[in-house]
Amino acid sequence: MTCVWTAFDSWMEERDPEFVPKAVEIIELQLFPPTDGPTFCVDEKTGIGVRTPAAPSQPVAPGQPARREFEYVRHGTAALLAAFAVQTGRVHGLVRRRHRSAEFIEVLRLLDQHVPPGEVIHLILDPLRMHCSAEVAVYVAYQPWRFHFHWLPLHASWLSFSEAWFAILTKKCLTRSELADCSAADAAISAFIATYNAHHARPFTWKKGVRFYQRLKDKLAATALPVAA
Repeated sequence: MTCVWTAFDSWMEERDPEFVPKAVEIIELQLFPPTDGPTFCVDEKTGIGVRTPAAPSQPVAPGQPARREFEYVRHGTAALLAAFAVQTGRVHGLVRRRHRSAEFIEVLRLLDQHVPPGEVIHLILDPLRMHCSAEVAVYVAYQPWRFHFHWLPLHASWLSFSEAWFAILTKKCLTRSELADCSAADAAISAFIATYNAHHARPFTWKKGVRFYQRLKDKLAATALPVAA
């Protein structure tokens, strides 16, 4: 197992030479969030299928299980832009047809409305073009202290708690959903988020990644040691 993880670490460092320090920073942000304001893992779930069955499903009947049509009529896709609150586990989300800088700025405005004035909003983000565009820079420049961006390593979205929450959304809401249009997708996902926040929201932990985190810490400490003369 050690050899497998060593090979994995090397592969990630080839993709991002700063993988180790960036990964340690992100993991520590989620383990020990800053106290000057909330921390959010922000990400986009794209390609959500807006589709309906080609034929009506058959409900359960005496001696007969429910039957579900396996062919679908596709009506395009939708995207969910979500912000997972590290300290509370609550989620803010917007469903849109597209995911561009304009939609990302909508998320920033949404968080700005919900977070008390005077608090810093920490964001854990992928270094995508839409997150660091000129439009975003202009919006943030009007209140530069309000938003603090923390960048994930390249190709390391799995380090963010948002990916774990997207897995819950897929399993509990999207897998068997029938969505006639983007408005139906918005209604279904918004309802799921409201129910999740009311009854299931809780902070996530890094229990299964403690060894991985410690290995990264050891590797970072080793690179910081002075070279013997």
